[in-house]
Amino acid sequence: MTEIYLSISIILVFLFSLVLRSSFVLTSIFIGSLIALLKSYYNFHFSTGSFEIFSEIAISFIFFSLGLGYTLDAFLRNLKRTVVPSILDLLNLFVPFTITYLITKDFFFSFALGMCLYPSSTAIVVKVLEFHKKLASKSTDIIIGILLFEDIILIALLSFLTIFSAHKSSFSSVILSILIISVLFTIWKFVLSKRPLITERYLQEDVGIFFSFGYFLFLYFICKKFGLPELLIMFSAALFIPTDISNMIKSKLEPIKNFSVGIFIIDFTSRINLGVLNSIDYRVLILVPLFVFLKIITIYLAFRYARIKYKREDVIFFIPRGEFTAYISKLANLEIFGFLAIILSNTIALIENMSVNKKSTYMQKK
Repeated sequence: MTEIYLSISIILVFLFSLVLRSSFVLTSIFIGSLIALLKSYYNFHFSTGSFEIFSEIAISFIFFSLGLGYTLDAFLRNLKRTVVPSILDLLNLFVPFTITYLITKDFFFSFALGMCLYPSSTAIVVKVLEFHKKLASKSTDIIIGILLFEDIILIALLSFLTIFSAHKSSFSSVILSILIISVLFTIWKFVLSKRPLITERYLQEDVGIFFSFGYFLFLYFICKKFGLPELLIMFSAALFIPTDISNMIKSKLEPIKNFSVGIFIIDFTSRINLGVLNSIDYRVLILVPLFVFLKIITIYLAFRYARIKYKREDVIFFIPRGEFTAYISKLANLEIFGFLAIILSNTIALIENMSVNKKSTYMQKK
């Protein structure tokens, strides 16, 4: 029956995403949360079963997709434009870390919680801005710049933690990572890029999906086998691909990536055991909502610094946590904290979204 329940959940993601006009990540969060409630209080049996591989590769898929078409020039232009807002946004990492450390005296727990609460969900934020036709606004330009900066920070921090979490193998992991990145750079820069038309022609064929997905899976399992920083290698592996070819690969893999992220979110939220709330340090638990609201303050200050016009919803729509918060909290065994941040931030954004829609409908009738 679990396979049937999973199939129904996937269909519900489709239906609710259309009805609510929202990101599939958001609907996956609420469907997974409903399953968690049923499992916690009604002995409901649910699992992703044989689809778990999609859950496992989801975050690597996101960073591989991010690297496709990304350039150093684009990053530097983005950094120059949004450097101060991005630094203000880093308060969402360091303030939770500092306060939690003062309370618990646990460095790893505090830093992991800060990382967990730091990133907004790119998928949810961009989708809601797109729905409200705000993608061309100056406030959105700032938001997109901050989101890209968050991605780079996460790659750096998670790669560092991956390499040095196993002390004995850290040096060999660094050497092997550099070797793999160098080989990939050489292949794309000096071999395949010399014959772009041939490469593009073959990738345009129906079988192009097999190369695109096979290339991704090969790198993913190499990283898993040798304990390498998969996010860094995935991002780098995509970064070296020429723009025209990378756009083609991205179009081939986008449906698989979205499906994987949806399965990951459902899997993460449905596994939450709400019964553990009684055993959590209430001092930190109470602070989580405050840390969630901190995002509102930092983006408000960013808009003020940039001296751009903005509306209340521009600030609220930036706070949803999602796929990255789920991934980091899962790595650090902080699932309940990540879950609470995800639910609270998305509920606030959803209420604001409904308010804006209601106001828009009223103005149209008037």
